[in-house]
Amino acid sequence: MNTTGPLTDEQKMVKRMRRSYGSARKRINKALEACTPGSNVYLAHLKALADLDSKEREEEQRLGLAPSNLGAAIKTEFVFISHVGTIPSNRQELEKILSKRLAKDCEDLCYDEDDERIRKELEDQYGTSARSNEDSK
Repeated sequence: MNTTGPLTDEQKMVKRMRRSYGSARKRINKALEACTPGSNVYLAHLKALADLDSKEREEEQRLGLAPSNLGAAIKTEFVFISHVGTIPSNRQELEKILSKRLAKDCEDLCYDEDDERIRKELEDQYGTSARSNEDSK
């Protein structure tokens, strides 16, 4: 509803309708508290409350505030999403995919001249590849 400016006649009518049904609902609920559960009077109050709710829905539908056929207004929709990886159909495609992945994985590795020189010095000093070859035997 528009609460920033003066209310239109339609808005006033809707507000009056809601206030009327709300007031009646409060009175019935208050009277229901005084009734003995299971008694005929208690059941009559429950029926009056259900009738009040039904009449309010009918009036909302008549005024166009709610759809008359909610099932037709709401459409259930399912959206299925599938993520499928690329499956190579031959060895060439497999090699191509693996080389792309390897290149992407190696993008952030440091392969400048200083790093290569340091690696060579460490290799000469400690001989890690010679040890790894011995360990694999």
